[in-house]
Amino acid sequence: MLQIYFGQKVNCFTFVKSESKNVFMRNAISAIDRYYKLSAQSKDLVIQEFEEVRMKKGEVLIHENIRSPYLYFIEKGAVKNHYIDEKGNKKVVWFGFEGNICFSLNSYIDMDYIHETTELLEDSLFYRVKINHVKALFKDHCDWANWGRCFMESVFINTVLELDEFKSLTSKEKYMKLIKSNQNVKERVPLKDIASYLGVSPVTISRLRKELNEL
Repeated sequence: MLQIYFGQKVNCFTFVKSESKNVFMRNAISAIDRYYKLSAQSKDLVIQEFEEVRMKKGEVLIHENIRSPYLYFIEKGAVKNHYIDEKGNKKVVWFGFEGNICFSLNSYIDMDYIHETTELLEDSLFYRVKINHVKALFKDHCDWANWGRCFMESVFINTVLELDEFKSLTSKEKYMKLIKSNQNVKERVPLKDIASYLGVSPVTISRLRKELNEL
């Protein structure tokens, strides 16, 4: 069951000292810092709006045909993004872990083209903030406007590079590149989801793992 602490903004927890509250949101804050360095005061404009969300493995965070109005910062846990292809098969396109941000691209840039579902691979803890709140900061604060630009540039560049690089790689090269870039994938993602992401069969992944273990 989805557990959301509505109305309990992080800065309203009187039993958490201001200097220590960031300890509990270390990964969420690192997700902000990843794209553009903001002052503590600027970060607080979002942190004070954070709502805590806890969900269980297998639950859906973002549904493909429902526009989610939130950015979700992963504090603890793992997720995958997938869509259903023309043959009715589930195709995994992204894995997210601590320090990553989950969001509906359709909501963020107001379109109706991307139809992906975000599903939990583990029991997870998120901090969420409304996209409209963050976009309002883009208009009123130059540093947040820079953050938004860097954030979307990173999303776009990583997507294009991944698609381009994978075209010329063998299955083994794809797998090695994936686990080298993020050890979490090898340790925390089911084999069938890795296979779906790479466009190969689970048997192929098992064979590749055996080959690499023998090296």
